Amino acid sequence: MNEQELASLWRGVLGDLRQPDLVWQLFALAACLLLAKLGERLVRGRHVGTGRAWELGHGGLKRIAFPLMALLLVLLARPLAQQWIHVSLLSLALPLLSSLAVIRVVFYVLRVSFLGAGWLGQFERIFAGLVWGIVALYITGLLPEAIDVLESVKFSAGKQRLTLWNVLQGIVAVLATLLVALWFSSMIEARLNAAAGLDNNLRAVFVRLSKALLILLAVLIGLPMVGIDLTTLSVFGGALGVGLGFGLQKIASNYVSGFIILLDDSIRIGN
Repeated sequence: MNEQELASLWRGVLGDLRQPDLVWQLFALAACLLLAKLGERLVRGRHVGTGRAWELGHGGLKRIAFPLMALLLVLLARPLAQQWIHVSLLSLALPLLSSLAVIRVVFYVLRVSFLGAGWLGQFERIFAGLVWGIVALYITGLLPEAIDVLESVKFSAGKQRLTLWNVLQGIVAVLATLLVALWFSSMIEARLNAAAGLDNNLRAVFVRLSKALLILLAVLIGLPMVGIDLTTLSVFGGALGVGLGFGLQKIASNYVSGFIILLDDSIRIGN
């Protein structure tokens, strides 16, 4: 659907707000969502075959079961209800459910691709929900108004004036570059693990250093992409340095000491 069609759907929903048809549309949509939720529970409770392929397929199916079943039910309910009531709300639900299914699959593929990224598995639903929220605002035509509200919240960071919208853009840009950095990090780790004759201590040092450098590089690239000057971070750098010096002194020293021990070969992994 293009922007004009989406805007037409949203205007239709707004036009039905004072019509009794809206109550029946809400009832029909709620029934479709409830049936889809019950179907999702059946899919989650089913046992699958053994093997990596079965696990990946079942994991992907669990994530799209609810939006896909709801989408099919709405597609069946809309032409039936169209004979008696307006179906603007049901029509608007179609792109919303479709986008939810696509976003869930994309984040599942990202989590599977980043081997060892357990944090992405824990926050997969949160990230997918945030992205779907933005897409939903765009589909309903409320995104420009939401951006205006976020831009109205202004504050200073050093010499630069920032808005809440700038901060959110910076967070999204950093998260996107972090995902790319972690992907490169997983590739480097796989190459190092496959390297024959490389000392285990050196392998551990290279893996940790590469990950730390790539994460730092992702932050340095992500923030300027949205127009946030890195010099504004110097305002917080002093306070962070004091906090590290007093509160995290032992943790920082132990972290550095770990690298020294690994490079010194006095203690080896497995001892």
